[in-house]
Amino acid sequence: MSVTKSAVRTGVMLIAGWALAGALALAQAPTKEPAKKDPNAAALAAEKTRLTALGLKYKTAWGLFSALKEQAHGGKPITNQTIPDWEGIYTRTKGGTAFDPDGPEQGETPLGHFTPEYKAKLDKSVADRKKGIEYDPLSQCNSPTYPRWLDLPFMREFIVTPHQTTMIAEAFNSIRRIYTDGRGHLPAEDQFPTETGDAIGFWDGDKLVVHVNSNMAHMYERAQGFYSDQVEGVEIWHKVDANTLVANVWIYDPPALVEPWYVRQSYTRIDDKGKTLRINNWSCKGNSNNDVYETSDGGSQHGKFTFEKQGSAEKSK
Repeated sequence: MSVTKSAVRTGVMLIAGWALAGALALAQAPTKEPAKKDPNAAALAAEKTRLTALGLKYKTAWGLFSALKEQAHGGKPITNQTIPDWEGIYTRTKGGTAFDPDGPEQGETPLGHFTPEYKAKLDKSVADRKKGIEYDPLSQCNSPTYPRWLDLPFMREFIVTPHQTTMIAEAFNSIRRIYTDGRGHLPAEDQFPTETGDAIGFWDGDKLVVHVNSNMAHMYERAQGFYSDQVEGVEIWHKVDANTLVANVWIYDPPALVEPWYVRQSYTRIDDKGKTLRINNWSCKGNSNNDVYETSDGGSQHGKFTFEKQGSAEKSK
């Protein structure tokens, strides 16, 4: 059995931490009415139908992004006087760590339409999870990458300036930079897969429209499907009320998806009137005592753990 060593934040963080993520997010975010009691449920369902159809009109993410830019007459740069107020610390509104917060919960087959090859991989991961077998590259400190970035648990913040919007996820210290200074993507010959992709965008009023390419292959989440290194995204970010930031997202990935996958991501600003919250330096490499290895049945497990300094216990044996 091959053992890959990787330090993590604590001995139990990646066993229990992700399981607790949903509870943490719920504790941080305001209590939500059940969807069936939401007076906006019908309008949101109609919006999802409309935006799903919009994505289907275009064969590529770049085609959709270009159409949105043309519709906005190229967009209009924001200034220091017109920057939208996205200040504060946010957490995901709902969905736990399921990629589509309006779809089945994590562990059930998601709504994305996968190609036969990737559907087989998804089905296996769902079946394995029901048997208690699951493997996550994050267990070995690999980056969550984009578009998984969108469903990471814990806290986030969004820093908007006239020429760039910076999006920070506490989990894995994962940072996205969306350039809105008019630049394009890197030339095709200089592009290569990166952890959070290459993102450019423009402002359509107070809406930020984004195109992302140059992403690494990864998984949307455990038992949520896999994406290839050809995955691209189009996003429209918009603050819909004083405490809610919404991202309408279309994921295009020809090797893995037979059609674009539309999801509505939402993030709620946390009440921090006491000014006690901090975005932590969250690193899974924070504990040098811990080893993670892949088990023979395809899951992941921690090695023997001790809080003692490395080598101190072994020297006495």
